[in-house]
Amino acid sequence: MILPAGDMPGAVTIINDAVIRKAEYLLPLVMDELKNSGRKRTVVSLYGSSGTGKTSIAVTLASLLQDQGIPAYVLSGDNYPHRIPEDNDAERERIFREQGENGLRVYLGTQQEVNYHELNTILRRFHEGADTIDLRRMGRTREALSYEPVSFRETQVLILEWTHGNSSFLEGIDIPVYLEGTPAETLKARLERNRDAGIASPFVQLVLHIEHDSVEARRSTAKIILPYRMDNK
Repeated sequence: MILPAGDMPGAVTIINDAVIRKAEYLLPLVMDELKNSGRKRTVVSLYGSSGTGKTSIAVTLASLLQDQGIPAYVLSGDNYPHRIPEDNDAERERIFREQGENGLRVYLGTQQEVNYHELNTILRRFHEGADTIDLRRMGRTREALSYEPVSFRETQVLILEWTHGNSSFLEGIDIPVYLEGTPAETLKARLERNRDAGIASPFVQLVLHIEHDSVEARRSTAKIILPYRMDNK
């Protein structure tokens, strides 16, 4: 099937049977939420630890929604840190050197690291019915940072896929969906994906554990919880 692409440059989208099962599991639950809300436009957030399949599940869910006559767009929260990836990695390491693990926990996924104002503005304008919204395109270099006007004239569902997609700093999330996954499971998925340099380093492992703690703390606020393993679903 032809899938609507996510908007993160260079993102690897792997669609396999497990991803399709998860998206098909989510579809009726999301459809029920849409029907009961009566909203013209809805923001669905898929959030969870890195490696839980957020991008792949999001684009597959968007395709399934469109098959039901519900136009959807996939938005990547990874486009909205204050710094480009290289500079942000350096800032994380600096904070860890100077302030230790506690300093890193204060930084990761907070307003210090992420431009929540810009993300909240996008979600607000979508809810207000904006026909076109300028979206950020985040590359690996400063030269690759740009903005692109994207038409939302027909879009009914905006799917935000992002580790911190249910942060308390975010406004305008209608259906938060928590993607389960332990640090060991998500590390295995990231190694198989082979996208991240130095993924097995102790520092990167610490970052992943802190992020996991952060998203797990928001588990109770999810409207839908998607199990990591769907063998019995």
